Amino acid sequence: MNDLQKSIAVLYKRKGKDVLSEREFVFSASMDMRWFSPKDAQKLMDAGLTDGFLEKKNGSLMPTFDWTSAEVPLDFKPSSEAIKLGAKRSQDLFSEIVESIVRTKSVPKREVVSKVNKKQELLGIDIEPAALLVASSYGLQVDKSHLDRAMSAVMSRDVSAE
Repeated sequence: MNDLQKSIAVLYKRKGKDVLSEREFVFSASMDMRWFSPKDAQKLMDAGLTDGFLEKKNGSLMPTFDWTSAEVPLDFKPSSEAIKLGAKRSQDLFSEIVESIVRTKSVPKREVVSKVNKKQELLGIDIEPAALLVASSYGLQVDKSHLDRAMSAVMSRDVSAE
């Protein structure tokens, strides 16, 4: 279990609930636990959503793993890496898609990135779904894991904007 999962488990155990509001999550990580500033606590939540450890339904957050059986030391404090993972994986998805197109279709990277940017601007969507659409237009198979990762990245950004 990584620091991100441990952090989520501790927050839910401390509250003793299966569901937390976004506010409760951020407040608990910043004010109650004093792990992060409110802004970084938001990044922790975003990372949890992006990495698939949290799920958002009707404005509420639920862990996607069994947090009740997580064994976390009493003096646990997450490293700063826990909040960086989600943003990095989102960028990794975009890079992964672009590299896959470049590698399999022998297309210059600049051309692929340009098409993704145009698609993003034309449709007013985030970069990950735009990249998936461009990959599909090149005939590449888009699998469920790519869709899930793109959706998590987009949803975590929507949460940040609130």
